Amino acid sequence: MKNQESGNINPAELYKKNYTNKDGIWTSEGAREIYERMDAFQRQCDLEGKTYTEIEVYSEILGKKSGYVQGLGRAVKPPPSSTLTTQSSDLQHQLAKARDEIEAMRAAREKDLQEFAKKQAEMEATLRDHREEQRVEQERIRLEQEERTKREQERMRVEHEECM
Repeated sequence: MKNQESGNINPAELYKKNYTNKDGIWTSEGAREIYERMDAFQRQCDLEGKTYTEIEVYSEILGKKSGYVQGLGRAVKPPPSSTLTTQSSDLQHQLAKARDEIEAMRAAREKDLQEFAKKQAEMEATLRDHREEQRVEQERIRLEQEERTKREQERMRVEHEECM
């Protein structure tokens, strides 16, 4: 009846023990159906990774009466709402998952920004190099033109002197 891993009492098995005779025969068909619903509810919760208490299982399957949970007596008060507890747990899980996704997206965006900044710096350095190469080339052309102009002037001076 107790879960070997957690040590918790299995609500469906407790119900089965209370509603079967010593030979394991159900006291009524309705009791057997309730047990099957409890067992299915617990398996569904386990598949979805949801936790549940004995009170939540009983109140979910058997329902609540004014101020108590059916099947557990008047001393046991129902939880505010097992569905609210489950929904709250699910929402907390979804919120944590969304926060993780946001953080992953933020980290990816930061990485992209760093890569962009690196590429931008590389492009700016390349642009500076090209501008420097262009400046050097323009200076070389200017010096060549000056040299040609000087040679042309010297040639014209020599021709002029020869003509005289």
